[in-house]
Amino acid sequence: MSLSGLNFYSYLSRIRLLKSYSSKIMLVAFLGTHVPLIALLLFFVVSTAQDLETAIKILVIALVATLVGTFATLLALHKLLAPVVLTSKSLNRYLSERELPDLPVGFRDEAGSLMADTVTTVRKLDELIHYMANYDGLSGLPNRDLFLEKLTTSLSELSSKDDVLSFPVLSLEVTHLKQIRSNFGLHLGDLYLRALSQKLETLLGPETVIARTGDGEFSFFPTPSSSQVQESDSEVWAEKIHGAASSQINVADHQISSEIKIGISVFPFDGKSSDQLLWKSETALNQAKMGAIAKIQTYSSEWKERMKEKYLLEKDLRLAIPKNQLFLHYQPRVDLHSSLTVSAEALLRWNHPDLGIISPSIFIPIAEESGFISEMGEWVIYQALEDMGNWKKKGLPPTRISVNLSAKQLEDPSITKKILQTIEKNDLNMEDVELEITESSLITNMQSALEILGELHSWGIPIALDDFGTGYSSLSYLSKIPLKTLKVDQSFVRKILTDPNSLAISKTIIALGKSLGLRITAEGVETEEQLRKIKDLGCDEAQGFYYSRPVSLQDLEKFVTK
Repeated sequence: MSLSGLNFYSYLSRIRLLKSYSSKIMLVAFLGTHVPLIALLLFFVVSTAQDLETAIKILVIALVATLVGTFATLLALHKLLAPVVLTSKSLNRYLSERELPDLPVGFRDEAGSLMADTVTTVRKLDELIHYMANYDGLSGLPNRDLFLEKLTTSLSELSSKDDVLSFPVLSLEVTHLKQIRSNFGLHLGDLYLRALSQKLETLLGPETVIARTGDGEFSFFPTPSSSQVQESDSEVWAEKIHGAASSQINVADHQISSEIKIGISVFPFDGKSSDQLLWKSETALNQAKMGAIAKIQTYSSEWKERMKEKYLLEKDLRLAIPKNQLFLHYQPRVDLHSSLTVSAEALLRWNHPDLGIISPSIFIPIAEESGFISEMGEWVIYQALEDMGNWKKKGLPPTRISVNLSAKQLEDPSITKKILQTIEKNDLNMEDVELEITESSLITNMQSALEILGELHSWGIPIALDDFGTGYSSLSYLSKIPLKTLKVDQSFVRKILTDPNSLAISKTIIALGKSLGLRITAEGVETEEQLRKIKDLGCDEAQGFYYSRPVSLQDLEKFVTK
């Protein structure tokens, strides 16, 4: 039936007295039976030769009979309308109170189908709403809310027992998820997570509650009725899970794996509520992620204090620029053939009003996590290029300034414009500036980074790649970056004389860089023996404590002019 069939219904709905559907039906039935009958009676009385008294009697008897019959008809119609009314009320109760319809489903006519279909449809809808509210769409696992609900139920069950058994709550994270999505694409990244969740379900079995509690994060705990995983062997259990989760998974003909970190909290020692235990397992997970070695970490109150300190530092760090607490030091890079200083790397420092000089290894990660790194990075560019502008005005020996770009800056479409404006403002040439990037800064958003680096290169700004070989290396992207310099990381240079692996990696990086026509800089050179070795291997430049520690601009002038 088209919508035009609703015109009469719409007209009746405008009559204020006819609020319900039943009243509309009753009015139509009443008028439909009375109007023609009354018209017929009047015609009969007028057209027949009856005295007035007889005519009135006939009319009264006819009207009474009609009213009785109409009442019986309307009552029957009202009862027949019960399926429609009950269905409407059931739907309203579901919408307002989430009460499922309880309607008969055994009738086969249109009204019976209406009730039966309403029951089926609403129950399916309720199941879908429940699934969407409590389960993760990608993995099919319970989500965070349902996980906490199940954990609360399990804790209540355990607390009612006299011999309360301890059991762990574990949180696991895929730490290289961004790199996987960048290298293989978002779709394959999602397929990897789905395959990993299925692998974990198979490994852990029905006696473990597992949920996806974050993008690349899963949490789980053993059920109270299971063979309990005690505090004493929770780390053994975690080791087993870590081994399975970190192994390669075949995803659409690709072998994909990632570094896995796990955090553990234990009931009842680390908390007795579901919120406490999950929060503490995730805190332990963060501790594992911050560490370079530990893959599995149990919760400790010391870590809680460290996180509190980190939070306070983050608040102070946001005030560091307006309060002029940041400053730059410069570490020179020396040409190994001419022994001249060819450039100096700008390194950020923070002078905290209460804690003194804070190591960049502490405040840089905080700035990256809080998103403050972009603002700090821009400040470094402005300050370093202003220092180099003053350097040139003094007529000091030509020295290139090297500035690091963060991952966030390589996602900023306006970064090229900002750099060019700062170069122009300080009357510098493009070759007076070098921009350093790291592998990790590329992985976050490869396409955006390559576009920005291409723009910078087209303007003639040299680009150097730092830390190559220390992260998620890929030769495919190395050939796409418009590089001029490749830096051998200090972690290899410092062990180049004692560790065969470091020596082999250094040789490979240098040979690769030479084959691409790049200048090679060795970082972290501290001894004359290391210097001779990197010379023999073919490095062009060196940077490290052997020549100079990072120094102030004034001390850099003395170093260059001595």
